Amino acid sequence: MALSDSQKTALRNPFQWLFEPTPKATSENLAQENPDGSIPRNELAGLMFGLLGQNQLYGMAGSRFFHFLTNVLHINTTNVGIMTGIITTYDACNDPIAGAIMDKNRFKNGQKLVPWIRYTSPLIAIFAFLMFVNWGYATEGQALVYSIIVYLLWDALYSFQDAGLWGLTAIISTRSEERARSVQWAEVGVTLGGLIPGLLGMFFSGSGLFGITQQNYYLVFAAILCLGGGFLSVAACRVNERVPSPPETISILKNIGQLKHNYILWLFILMDVLSNLSPRVEDVYLFQTHADYQLGSWVIPASVTVTILGAVTGIPSLVTKFVATKVIDRFGGNKKAMIVARLAGLVVRVIVYFIRIETLPRLILTRVVQMISSIPDSVNGVAMRTMIADSVDYVEWVTGRRTEGITMAMRNFQSKLCGAVGRLMQGLSLTFLQFNSRNVERNIPQNKHYQDWVWPVYQLGPGIGAILSLIPLLLLKMPDMDKIAADLAERRAERALAEGGEPVLVAVGADE
Repeated sequence: MALSDSQKTALRNPFQWLFEPTPKATSENLAQENPDGSIPRNELAGLMFGLLGQNQLYGMAGSRFFHFLTNVLHINTTNVGIMTGIITTYDACNDPIAGAIMDKNRFKNGQKLVPWIRYTSPLIAIFAFLMFVNWGYATEGQALVYSIIVYLLWDALYSFQDAGLWGLTAIISTRSEERARSVQWAEVGVTLGGLIPGLLGMFFSGSGLFGITQQNYYLVFAAILCLGGGFLSVAACRVNERVPSPPETISILKNIGQLKHNYILWLFILMDVLSNLSPRVEDVYLFQTHADYQLGSWVIPASVTVTILGAVTGIPSLVTKFVATKVIDRFGGNKKAMIVARLAGLVVRVIVYFIRIETLPRLILTRVVQMISSIPDSVNGVAMRTMIADSVDYVEWVTGRRTEGITMAMRNFQSKLCGAVGRLMQGLSLTFLQFNSRNVERNIPQNKHYQDWVWPVYQLGPGIGAILSLIPLLLLKMPDMDKIAADLAERRAERALAEGGEPVLVAVGADE
């Protein structure tokens, strides 16, 4: 089979292929490219690798930063909880502004989202790496000031990149089922991107494996994951923007006001906030202070054991991602799939709490139980993201305006707000547990109060949030997306004719 010019360029110069602008999508070339309305596989692959790179980076910058501050810089846990909670909440307020800017402006080639991904990703990679550099601060105050500045620079740019990447799932097709396919492959990228960061816990136990300090491990992994992941995100620039989206004529403030029409989005935000409003501690805090496991004559650190078992038992969840849309159909739709996932998670939390993890056989049994519950949970993200992408069509149907930018920016706002709530709750939980980070470096056990309460807080605490999050989910009622798609197709065709152009070719159903 002969290679296309784009494929030849990719083989000859991958860097040039990633950064060269994609041609403006027109009804003529898109009709030739996918006459049945389906999304080409190379674009789904680009979206998948883009999200893989982003989540590889976020697995360090977003998930490990709290631990870096407490265990490498040795900043007081309450101060870290308050600092990360406040700056994340403050920065989250910038997300609607970033999304409104993206909705209002178009680039010279007519694209709305792709250029934002291309230009912000390299800068995000650099700032994420700088978050994990320890410059040898003289005081805790200096460490806090530097961390706040670099974090805010990284997070501000991340607002544009994240809204652009996930906005592609709404603008990549006019068909809900095709958007679901794009979300499915995006979620595969998210899962794959989280694999390496998920394995890092074993390296941050005490002084780390092989006698290497936690500080040096953080520096090495930040170079690999933050820099590498940031530049890999540019692969998503291969996606075509198929849904017509004329430039906005209203102000940024009025565009933000369009959010009032998206009740679907607001219910999801409420759901996630309630989910994080519960006691919690991350895996690394539990297992870096846990007794080692015995396997015959071998003594295996708890963090290493848990990481290996987590990788093995996570395979069914990863496999399910590849067929997520079919699994969702079996559950009876997106909403029912999300409800099943939450109920299954609650039941498993209670079961695992009583099994406990003191011995290796018990730990293995808990992982097997969690592996079974991970199958419905693995489609939760696909279901929610699909409904969020569909909500962009709903808002256009109500208002006549496309809001990919601000809708997906609000998802970023949602993530930051929930992260702020979660980190604040974790800081308070660690303070309640009387956690001492210097004891970890010195290989000194934590106090008895910590040892008595860390397991209930870790295992049962998040269950409180899971119960609360069911309330808005049960209240959610999705509109008829088939009717909305048909109405929008007619409106777009009429608008194109009125503007003196050719009708926009869209597919609203598999047989049309």
